[in-house]
Amino acid sequence: MPEFELNPFGNYPSKNFKIGKNLPQLVKAQLVACLRENADLFAWSAADIPGFDPSVACHQVTVDPGLSDVA
Repeated sequence: MPEFELNPFGNYPSKNFKIGKNLPQLVKAQLVACLRENADLFAWSAADIPGFDPSVACHQVTVDPGLSDVA
C-alpha cells in the first residue's frame, strides 16, 4: 500500500493534501510549492463557487450493497 505525507494547504491550516512519500525530493518540493501557491484556486465545496449550480456538482455513486468496504 502506498505511503503518503500529509501537508498543510497554504493559508488553510484545516485543509491538507497528501503526496506520495516515495516521490523524488525535487518532484515533491515542486509539487508542494505549486499546490501551496495555488491553494486559493481550489473550491472546498460548491458554495465556494459563486454562480455555480450545485446540482451540476452533485453526483451519485452506485455501489453493490453486497460488497464490503476496503480500507
